[in-house]
Amino acid sequence: MSFDAIIVGSGACGGWAALELAKAGMKVLMLEAGSHIDQKDFHHTFLYQMAYRNRGEPGFLRHYSGTERNYRIMLNNDENPYTMAPGTTYRWVRSRCLGGRTLHWARASDRMADYEFKAASRDGYGLNWAVSYADMKPYYDRVESFIGVSAASEGLPQFPDGVFLPPMPLNCAETIFTAACKSLGWPTTPRRLAQLTRMHNNRPPCHYCGNCVNGCDVGAMFSTISTTLPPALKTGNLEVRTDCVVAHVRMNSENRAQGVTYIERYTKKSVDVDAKYVILAASTLENTRLLLLSAKGGLANSSGTLGHYMMDQIGAQSIAGILPKLKGGPSRLDDGKAAGITIPNMQNIDEKTARKDFIRGYVMNATGGQTEYPMFAASVPGFGSEWKKEIKSRYVAQARVWIAGGEMLAQKDNFVEIDPQVKDHWGIPVLRIHFTHCDNDRKLIADFHEKAEELFRKAGGEMMSGFGRGGPAGFPGGPGSPDTPANRLSVPRQRPLNGVIHEVGTARMSNSPKEGVLNSFCQTHDIPNLYVFGGNAFPSTGDKHPTLTMMALTARGCDHLIEQLKGRTS
Repeated sequence: MSFDAIIVGSGACGGWAALELAKAGMKVLMLEAGSHIDQKDFHHTFLYQMAYRNRGEPGFLRHYSGTERNYRIMLNNDENPYTMAPGTTYRWVRSRCLGGRTLHWARASDRMADYEFKAASRDGYGLNWAVSYADMKPYYDRVESFIGVSAASEGLPQFPDGVFLPPMPLNCAETIFTAACKSLGWPTTPRRLAQLTRMHNNRPPCHYCGNCVNGCDVGAMFSTISTTLPPALKTGNLEVRTDCVVAHVRMNSENRAQGVTYIERYTKKSVDVDAKYVILAASTLENTRLLLLSAKGGLANSSGTLGHYMMDQIGAQSIAGILPKLKGGPSRLDDGKAAGITIPNMQNIDEKTARKDFIRGYVMNATGGQTEYPMFAASVPGFGSEWKKEIKSRYVAQARVWIAGGEMLAQKDNFVEIDPQVKDHWGIPVLRIHFTHCDNDRKLIADFHEKAEELFRKAGGEMMSGFGRGGPAGFPGGPGSPDTPANRLSVPRQRPLNGVIHEVGTARMSNSPKEGVLNSFCQTHDIPNLYVFGGNAFPSTGDKHPTLTMMALTARGCDHLIEQLKGRTS
């Protein structure tokens, strides 16, 4: 069969590209390196029903980044290694299956503001985006209208409103934090999530089971398999092949991408497929890996910037403990919606909020209440019945404030390259990552801790160690050090500036081919029929979660590709 386009990857951008191109009448082949996953594969499972209570058989989960519940949708790290340069500490969390990380993402769907696209003009650092908010708005509208985003309109210039479904209701802890923010004069809003609060495009609303990161069993949260693939397949123009590990892009003599070569996952047979267009949508670093593997010095790398300017928003930072107002209260399904509140960025938005000690800014989130399991229990001193009563009393009063999108500055020395020695299970060379933080990143985090502690105190909270890890789906969590005054703030302050699985950059967009790999449509400057969809295009991270922007860029790029196929543009 002859294909108009090959899409490598089936995550958020791959799924959206498949939908757009198939609806336009193009014959599309989607290649996924991992296994086939169906909506029917997801089931509710309680901890007590699991042999190892979600911890996994001893030693087994060393191979995966997930848990006993969701390891099947995660990647086997033994088969897919990567290496790190000396001085680098980076955790690259990946997923290889149909749908990719859309099956277990946090669902945060925020629009970047106009000031973020023009950050370099404002503070003189880095490179402006090759698009503006005005360019992106119709594509944000298109994506939100289709996937469904529950949110509240607030009229904040730094946190643009969109096409929203009703927001999820706040729980008790979130109501307390909202009141505290109002007292401090800080803006707040319910977290904006690609999770349905009412029937939308034939998908049912969320039933608040709290199982989001393990694959939504009804499709209430956006994922490729629940939302974009069904209508794309219905067109009859899309073929999906799973267990196909793409090794490189093949070129012809006319400086055009001819197709790709993939290796069958189990037979290890090499297969060539051709198409008029090649689209890389296999996640940021995998896309860059393929470009680096496809030509000496990297494919589409006349600028010399391919692989460079890797970023990941700053995370793994939080202030946590309990809200005494809730202590000893009744049990509630507080984590069923896996949401929270958002405190939009308040730093370096305009002249009034400009800081002298650091540039850019960050978003905070807050939530609390009862979770599935009191992971903090090991850090509470005592034993016996009195200890159990104390655990139960604190259980419903847990609370946490964490950084959601701390902007990391782009640095050329943060880059990825092909490791000269290490190969994956299929004999394909792996990535070697060079990644460190700068002083601005640390100053931004220090300011976050001050603000988070201020909010926690204003809410009447008591900060404690042992509550600091985990995300909105299981917000407290993780054993910690003893609950002593000396330790209460030391745990979050000493935690490294890890990323939050928001890796972007390494093939940035630019107006000039000399400054970047991609143009404003995510088309490579050097090769007209090669597009790269994902976080690669980002010249800066901004302070918003990146997925919605990635999908909007994909929608914009698909429009351009379709017009190019029709001969209306170059």
